Amino acid sequence: MSDSKNTDHDNSNAPSFPEARIVDKPATAFGLTRLWWLAVACLLLAIGLVIGSMPPQGTHITISFPEGHGLKAEDAVRYRGIDVGKVESVQLTSALDSVNVNVTLLPFAQQLAVKGSRFWIVRPQLSISGVSGLETAVGNKYIEVIPGLADSRSVNHFNGLAQPPADSTSANGIEILLQSDARYSVSRGAAIHYRGVDIGRILAVELSPDSRHVEVRGKIDEAYRALVTTESRFWATGGVDVDFSLRDGLKLETESLDTLARGGVSMLVVGSGKAVAPGHVFPLAKSVNEDWLAKGDQFRTTTAELRGCVNLEAIWKEKVLFRNWDKTQRFSGIAIVNADSQHGVVIPTDVLESKKDAVENSFEIQLIAADGRRIPMDTSNISPDSPVVTLALESDTEDPIGTDSVSPTSAPAQAIVVRKSAENQVYLHLPIAESEIGLVQEGDVELWRLNNFTGDRAVWHGCPVLMASDSTLVGMLLVDEKGPRVYLMK
Repeated sequence: MSDSKNTDHDNSNAPSFPEARIVDKPATAFGLTRLWWLAVACLLLAIGLVIGSMPPQGTHITISFPEGHGLKAEDAVRYRGIDVGKVESVQLTSALDSVNVNVTLLPFAQQLAVKGSRFWIVRPQLSISGVSGLETAVGNKYIEVIPGLADSRSVNHFNGLAQPPADSTSANGIEILLQSDARYSVSRGAAIHYRGVDIGRILAVELSPDSRHVEVRGKIDEAYRALVTTESRFWATGGVDVDFSLRDGLKLETESLDTLARGGVSMLVVGSGKAVAPGHVFPLAKSVNEDWLAKGDQFRTTTAELRGCVNLEAIWKEKVLFRNWDKTQRFSGIAIVNADSQHGVVIPTDVLESKKDAVENSFEIQLIAADGRRIPMDTSNISPDSPVVTLALESDTEDPIGTDSVSPTSAPAQAIVVRKSAENQVYLHLPIAESEIGLVQEGDVELWRLNNFTGDRAVWHGCPVLMASDSTLVGMLLVDEKGPRVYLMK
């Protein structure tokens, strides 16, 4: 009994332990905890940083050259003086007859890998006509490239040139073929002259397939394409002309050192001919025909009617150090007439900026007429909101352009800039090649951008631009801090 009681007593006083409760916890996505998700995020970030730090792959191409000329891996590929890729390896072909150069073009230069692109190795070349590639004499060789047309198909294998192309400075133009009985000292790379001005280059001098003639391939720059017609005449120039007389003594006549060294070709246009297709064949004479010189003086490069340009002068007084100083500015404008026979003059808006600094009521614009008269123009109510502004004119102007003679298109085309000499009122013009024109947008205004125009603002600012084909008015040439542009007056 006592034992039983003691046992009951001991059980009642024994300590009690907590019981564990097992609860099913909901699983996270894919069975991962928050800590695992954090680890995955860090891993993805690390992978992204590694990929982002890797250099871009670029475009891989292979160029086959007849000779390696010391080119090696890591040498550069350049276009317009800028590195656009690098040489990965240089290897002999299995037939040991040429060299394969593996090149990687940078991503921004992938458009160079198109059909028609030309590659050559730049190396030192010394001749009597000049020196080229001198920087590679002590430095690394490099590959130069001229790209093919932008819309050409992509390719990854090219045949490199053994030497620089003769027309490397001009991608556009028209190719012609000259045939002669002898070479007449004409060499590859020699200039083609028109009245002493370089207008093209000789690409190659070879025998004809039947060996009966010498064939001289030449290329005329795009800016002078209008000179290549069925009435163009070509003759060889070069060497030294010697003339001796008792009265005048000894006379030596030659062209340039380049012409003396490599010979050259000169040309004239002796009449109004028709345009020719690329590859047209012309005879190459040994010397100039005196009849060509007489007829060449009558030829004009354009049949466009030169008109529309007028000379103007802004006159005002400007206060400096308590004194009013007289100021003037000469510029050009465009004479226009509308269907109601109302005359006006279109001028560049920026010539009105001097009005802000002028003494009150002193600013005036005058039109300089052909007879010397100065016709005042009203500028009081002008609020310009475009690059050009039209001023009304009470009297008639010489050779105005009707508002119905404005070209309706803004597409780039062969054009001419017309100006008028203030001294003798003679019209002068400057051709603009279609290839030198690009379209740009300034706000809501569309303009032509002239890529290779180097004219002076004082001479060409404000001059009319006409279509070379039909003399319709394209717009006004503006030469300012934004560069040479044509405001289209369509």
